[in-house]
Amino acid sequence: MTESIAGIYARMAVAVPFFDDLTAYPDTVPAVLMTDPQWLAARVADTAERWGSSDSRVNGTLWWYSASSTLTGIPIGTGMVTGFAADPSLDGGRIFLRDNGYLGGFAAGSVIPISRSVAELGYAMFRSLSPVIEVLAEVSGVRQQALWAITTDSIANRSLDAAGSARERGSAFAAGLIDVLRGENPGIPVPRFVDVDRHESVVRVSNPLTPVASGRRRFTQRASCCLIYEVPGEGKCTSCPKRAPEDRVRALAALV
Repeated sequence: MTESIAGIYARMAVAVPFFDDLTAYPDTVPAVLMTDPQWLAARVADTAERWGSSDSRVNGTLWWYSASSTLTGIPIGTGMVTGFAADPSLDGGRIFLRDNGYLGGFAAGSVIPISRSVAELGYAMFRSLSPVIEVLAEVSGVRQQALWAITTDSIANRSLDAAGSARERGSAFAAGLIDVLRGENPGIPVPRFVDVDRHESVVRVSNPLTPVASGRRRFTQRASCCLIYEVPGEGKCTSCPKRAPEDRVRALAALV
């Protein structure tokens, strides 16, 4: 590899707008802190204070919904854009929190080439996420299965984002990556996708490699819920699986 980690991150930031503010890492701490029960309990408590929720299950879910997007999205974004994925391993990695208490970035200590296969990235992702999920479940009361479902949706969403207009490439990447995770933990859900057009017509995607027809856009059919609607004054997200199907499709069609 001739390109620096910083160069790989910079190329990702240009190609994937979701990550355009992750070129600097202020006040970083070791990523292994995410396996510390006291540190994670403090994140859950901080989320409770910010959202006004007294339910630790809701607060743990909200924090992980954002954190899993960052922890999976950065390896996915770097890998899909450059062919070299930021190594998700906690050892050697560093993280920082945003002002709102959510995980703002992950600075990897090394990279993983994925030009031939996503298997190594998948195994590394499973090894890094598993201990975080175990501890977060312990301190928040959220079931590990629910946290893995959130992780699946994060992988699917970030893969679609990193693919740009070639969203079938994103769904195929997500399916391959999650297939590796499922080999380690069969309870992890399979990613699901739907193609929607502006007229609210929806097609379920049986094969993630299927090209997206003109006029349609591919979305993740979420298996998880962030539970934000249980926070005082908040409602359900656009793609919330607990919304009525026709309501959800109508909201997605407005994004096409």
